[in-house]
Amino acid sequence: MNMRMAAVACALAGSLLSTAAVATQKPGAGLPPMGPDQMVFSIANMDRSVSPGQDFYRYAAGGWLTRVQRPERHASYGFFEIVADRVQDQMGSVLQKAGQDAATAPKGSPAQQVGTFYNAYMDVGARRSAGLRPIRSFLDRVDQIQDMPSLARFMANSQRDGGPTLFLVAAPDIDFRNSKENIIYLAAGGLGLSSDFEDVFEEPDGGPRISGYRTYLVDTLKIAGFDAAKAAAMADLSIRIDRTLHAAKLPPAEAGNPAKLYNPRTIAQLRNELSSLDVGLLLDELQFGSPERLILAEPRYLPALSRLLAGLSMAEVRDYARARTILTFTPYLSPDFDKPLVAFSKSLTGVGVLPPQEQRALDLITQNLGQPVSKLYVDNFFPAETRQQASEMVGLIKGAFVERMPNRAWLSDPTRTAAIAKLDALQFAIGYPDEWIDYRGVTVTPDLVDSKVALARFDHDRLRNKIGRPAKHDYFATSKTLPMIVNAGYDPQLNGFEVPAAIIQVPMFDAKADPAVNFCRMGAVLGHEMTHGFDWSGKQFDGSGNMRNWWQPVDDAAFDKLAGGLVAQANSYEFLPGKISTSGAQQVGENMADLGGITLAHAALRAYLAKHPDKDVPIDGLSQDQRCFLAWSQLWAWKGQDQMLQSLVARDPHPPNAYRATAPLRHLDAFYSAFGIKEGDEMWLSPEKRVRAW
Repeated sequence: MNMRMAAVACALAGSLLSTAAVATQKPGAGLPPMGPDQMVFSIANMDRSVSPGQDFYRYAAGGWLTRVQRPERHASYGFFEIVADRVQDQMGSVLQKAGQDAATAPKGSPAQQVGTFYNAYMDVGARRSAGLRPIRSFLDRVDQIQDMPSLARFMANSQRDGGPTLFLVAAPDIDFRNSKENIIYLAAGGLGLSSDFEDVFEEPDGGPRISGYRTYLVDTLKIAGFDAAKAAAMADLSIRIDRTLHAAKLPPAEAGNPAKLYNPRTIAQLRNELSSLDVGLLLDELQFGSPERLILAEPRYLPALSRLLAGLSMAEVRDYARARTILTFTPYLSPDFDKPLVAFSKSLTGVGVLPPQEQRALDLITQNLGQPVSKLYVDNFFPAETRQQASEMVGLIKGAFVERMPNRAWLSDPTRTAAIAKLDALQFAIGYPDEWIDYRGVTVTPDLVDSKVALARFDHDRLRNKIGRPAKHDYFATSKTLPMIVNAGYDPQLNGFEVPAAIIQVPMFDAKADPAVNFCRMGAVLGHEMTHGFDWSGKQFDGSGNMRNWWQPVDDAAFDKLAGGLVAQANSYEFLPGKISTSGAQQVGENMADLGGITLAHAALRAYLAKHPDKDVPIDGLSQDQRCFLAWSQLWAWKGQDQMLQSLVARDPHPPNAYRATAPLRHLDAFYSAFGIKEGDEMWLSPEKRVRAW
């Protein structure tokens, strides 16, 4: 578990297709090549009947939007889903091979662990016959909750063993204010719905999504053996508790601000704020000791939790813990628990089709054995030359940033000097870690729940051992930056970013493509991550990864004015007919990074073409500048259900794809020149409103 807030790390996703051979046969070698339908840049994806000045999104991607149908199993379909499907297809034969070799592979090897887990999941008969037996020990622990001390012990044991993180969660991580040391962070526990869909708890009773969630809870609890009346009562209780806890948490716009999440506390202060539960006992049970100081990530949460617990009976606490425990483990239990998911998915996302069983197997393996399965992915699908090419691209994009930095006239000299120093110290990691986490001591067995518990304990002990030791970053170890995840992420405490292997492939990066396509896709992603070091949250950390204000007041004011232009632009976007976004402040970091990414990518492209004039030639009647902006915009073509878009706008720090496709381009003078866009056109943004930050 990474306790530092997810909002500080970027989650810009991307795609890839690899060509690495393994022995004499490439896993996934029979897969069809990627083409225009899979977002490979193509004029076939354009709609030239549309004026670029009137609707650049349709001009760039109208062909794709008209031609490509969203698969029924996807509520959201675009670049991310296309490449995730490709990774799934690539890994199909790898998982089957691991399953075949599991019995003979060396114990503790990625092949043995992944193969054993895969076989256990695919054995639906064994899972059905086991019923609730695999989680009986967890349910027995629930019965032992008789008072607040026993609740604290249950919470600690559940967190350690991979059960629900009930009410509170604690873990060591790098101190915001001292990147050389670790400190304990205390945050809100999980809820019955993932953070991506927490806005459902804001829906009134009778709303379609909250009603769908209630039905799902009732049906799931009935499968678990509760009668209809008891299941309904437990569902209503769970929703009431989760609504209360959700309302006490920071809203997304505030949760993206590191300063809001860094609230130092002593244990005595925590006991004062949370009088009904002993935080000290929780930390002792987690074997975290008694730190003099720790960091509270939710400043308004503890009093609300204290009031909630004071008003609940122990019987209600046990019922909530039972429901949450069952929900946590249903993916590992009988396939009978899949049935309520179909209707729930329909109400939540608009899609009433579950992913194929093989995909669900890979999803669970990735959650539990992220680095071992990523090692198999890298070994099979990520050639060393691709890692080198991506590293070279980082150098070119960083060079464009370095060249621009002295010309940021809105910065004072002291802040500009510090910014240049921070950029100079920027770190990056490409593809996969140089040192993988050693899982050899973890026993993975045919019992999925036992394996989940063993892996959770391993991770808990690995984190616990960080306490009192100098901070050390585990590269490519979080759920957002595992090597086989289609994503990239900046970490302000590293002053650096990670680019997983899975994003560095066609259609994001293609050695055969012309410079414009690679620079304004892969290069723009790299520039996006670099810009995060200087966005609204990233600028709060210095070049050593410490949270401190290294800006002059005049620069803070100038930056806020620039960021305000992006907020206002986003707040005028109609994401559904008649629905105007109010998420500009929530999404300003990602919008700033998108603008920085395409700005740096285009600048690096022009510098490259100046040195290689033979490459600066039109292709398909389109100049390199035109292909640059078209390549960016096509990448964000998207189709999806209204329910998904609603939750995205409500919770996600990233704006909708259709917005990303054109919003940053409107701030670049070169975009207007490339397509002859003029004042009066829909795409026109007056020069005084164009943001020229980085």
